[in-house]
Parts: sequence; C-alpha cells; structure tokens
Amino acid sequence: MLTVLLAVALAAILYTVSSWVSSQQRPASFPPREPSLLPWIGSAISYFSDPHGFLARCHKRHGPVFRLLLGGRNVIVVSSPATIFAIYASDIAVPGFTHNQVFRAVIGREQQRTKFDLERDIFPVLDQTLSRRSLGALTRSLAQIMFAKIEHLTQVQETQISIMPLLTKPLYDALNDILLGERFASGTFEDFYILDASMPKRLTGEPFWFFPSMQARKRIFSRLLDYVAGSQGENEGLIGGKFVKALRQSDVSQNEQACHLLAFVWGTHANTQGVLIWMFLFLFMDPVAFHAIRNEIDGAIKDVFGDLQGFLADADPTNLDGPHFALLTSAIVETMRLTVKIMGLRVASRDFDLKDGDKTIRVRKGEWLMGNVDAAHSEESSYPDNQKFVYDRFANCDQREGKWPTEGKPWFSMGSGRHVCKGKYVAMYELKISAILFLHLFDITPVGGAPAPWWPLPPQRRIIGIPHADEVVVQVRPRDWTK
Repeated sequence: MLTVLLAVALAAILYTVSSWVSSQQRPASFPPREPSLLPWIGSAISYFSDPHGFLARCHKRHGPVFRLLLGGRNVIVVSSPATIFAIYASDIAVPGFTHNQVFRAVIGREQQRTKFDLERDIFPVLDQTLSRRSLGALTRSLAQIMFAKIEHLTQVQETQISIMPLLTKPLYDALNDILLGERFASGTFEDFYILDASMPKRLTGEPFWFFPSMQARKRIFSRLLDYVAGSQGENEGLIGGKFVKALRQSDVSQNEQACHLLAFVWGTHANTQGVLIWMFLFLFMDPVAFHAIRNEIDGAIKDVFGDLQGFLADADPTNLDGPHFALLTSAIVETMRLTVKIMGLRVASRDFDLKDGDKTIRVRKGEWLMGNVDAAHSEESSYPDNQKFVYDRFANCDQREGKWPTEGKPWFSMGSGRHVCKGKYVAMYELKISAILFLHLFDITPVGGAPAPWWPLPPQRRIIGIPHADEVVVQVRPRDWTK
C-alpha cells in the first residue's frame, strides 16, 4: 500500500513539473505569466508571505503587467498609472475587496444573508454626511473635543509616553463621539488597538494565536451591542443612528447590527491612525521638515485664526485648506504615498479589452485585476528619490480649497474613479487637525536621542495595508503657545 501511495505521489509531482516545463516552452504571450510549480495554489504562498516584495520581483522580471495564479484565481497585475486609473474608473471591473471581506476578517465569519446592502443603504448617507461641504460642524467639533482631551498635557512639565496612544487615542475617542454619539465615545481604544494589530493576519486568513484579539473584539462588541439595543435611530452621532436605522429596516438582528458596526469602526480608524503615526516618525527623522511644518502651523494660527482659540472656533474645511497649510498637506500626502500599501482589487463582470500603453490585455469574466499601487507610487519619473520622505514634494502643486495636490501625478492612496474613498475628506482633516494641535502645543522628541532609521522598511517586513509602526516612546513637553 505504501509503495502504491509513493508511486502516485511521484507521478503527481512528475506531472506537475512536466506541465510547468511545457508551459515555459510555449510562445511568449501577453501579459506574461509568473510561473508556479503548484496547481491551484499558484503563487499564493509567495504572495501572502511578502506581498509587496513578491510583486516588486515580478515587476522586475515581467514589466508593468503580468498574470498570477493565486488560490485558484487568475489575477492580472497592472502597474502603469493610466491602466490602474482605467480599472478604477471602469464600471466593468467591480470591487473585489468589499465590506464582506472586512466583515469576515473582523468578525471571523461571513455576514448573514439579509436585505441589507452597504452600497445601497449606507453609501448615500456617507456621501451626504461626509461630503466636504457638510464637514464644517464635524471638523470644528473634532478640534474642540481633541483639545479638551489633551489639554491636561499642557499643564505637565514633561512626560514620557508611547507615541501610539499619545496621537491616536484622542482622535479615536473624539471621532467616535462625533460619528456614533456619546454612548459609544470612549473606553474601547486599548481593545481596538489589540484587534487592529491582528488584522494583517486576519485579512489573509493566516493561522495565528489570536486569543487576545478575540477577547478584545468581544469587549468592543459588547459595547456595540448595548449601543444598538439602546439606539432610537436618531441623535446617535452623525452616522451611528442612520446606520442602525438602515440595518433595522433590513430586518438585521441586533447581534448582526453590532457586527456591521464593528467592521465600520475598524474601517473608520485603522488607516488614518497608521498615516498619523508614520507622518510623525518621518518628521522625527527629518528635523528640517519638522521645524518647517511647525513654523507654518504657528504662522497660520496667528495670521489666519488669530490664536489657538480662533483655530478651535473656526477649524472648518475652508480654513484648513489653501496655501497657508501647503507644507502640512504635502507631508500628509507624501506619507500616504509611501505607507498606504493597499492593493486595488477588481473583478471583471464580463469579458473586455483593457489598454496598457500600445498593448491590449484581454480580460475574461471572473478574472481579478490588481492595481499595483506601490509600483505606481515608486515611479522615478514622477517621484525622484521615491523611497525617501520628501515633505515638500507636493507643496508647489495646486493648493485650492477642496483639491488634493496630486493632479498630474500617479497617486491612488484614497482610491480613484468610481470607487474613491467615501471618507477621504474626513481623513485629511483628521490628520491636519491632529498635526496642528500636537505640533503647536508640544515639543515631541523620541526618547534616547536620534531616531532609528524606521524607513525604508526591511525587505522581509510583511505588509498588508499600512505597515504597523514599531512602538516609539517620546518625550512630551508643553510649548508656550500663548506668545
């Protein structure tokens, strides 16, 4: 029996190898295919072990467009900015990474089949509530609530604290207060941080010891279940009550409502917090950038708002945009360019032809299309010294109100086309308000002197989404901002 099994296994191996060899002898086709010895699995192991490193190696071998086999799925990877934009703008290539994937990663199971549809029931609410013209009250409230949460630090001579809770806890609590209301305003940050740390492995389905994150999720879920049970469907923050009302109208159980809200909470905070931490780490590594942006902020508070109290009263989108914050805006956009490592996945809803320069890619229904955003953001012709943080890279671009200073450059950190991020304006103003308050109010320096070279990341560092930053302890001293 053992002999038979060995013979069968050997035959399978020989068949796989011979199939691979024969495939390599076929005439070259476009786009080229990354070879793999494993049927069905394809390149999945190499990809999920180091997504960006693997794609970079494929890009070097094959050029800006190639095919992969990932777990039974045929994936076409494109890197040229024009082709990525065409995919994002197309109504034929529909999103492949949806609320259901986030739901499954956060909750640990598929969402139940109900009448609820996020795109139909919630996207219109987000379009209305989070549009730039509707954000004045939100941004002013955010500045005031955040200041109230960090004002006590201005009365302390100095303190040492990890940069993560210093920067992100006030933002997390303040935004929850505004979006979900006071009944779910605070008390879950530590559990959110534990859950978020497990998300790279959760999103890829990688086995890991996740008991701490399960317990953290359980505690946040309990708070959200109470929130849902007590909700009247109104006066529950800008989004929370409307979200619960839409779920109830679709006959979604309270338990499932809390699950959807938990996925929403994670999506609201995770990426913005990552960008905020990395921007400060980049500024610590570049004292010239740090002081230039601080001087710009101090000048804008004096010239545009009069003083800090004026800023807290008038921190609306019109005053947060424009050339008086050009360096700060540039630093935020540059941080996103470097750190937002999210791949744009789309699924072809029918056969179609996709142009890539002077070549045509024949796409079949059901094939996946991946925008290699990292490669587009590393294009040397658009971004010289592309692996470096250049704080003023976008400072001389268009700084008009409501515009992102990225026009004419390949930049996909907030999506593009038909599926641009619904919260892109909120994210930008969150980051601006946070940076303005912390840089204006405090001297913040890493403990232990000169910072370590946090960037570029080691080649073997595995990244899904925004890379998690190492814990950095900082010294915080209040500045005399009354002068």
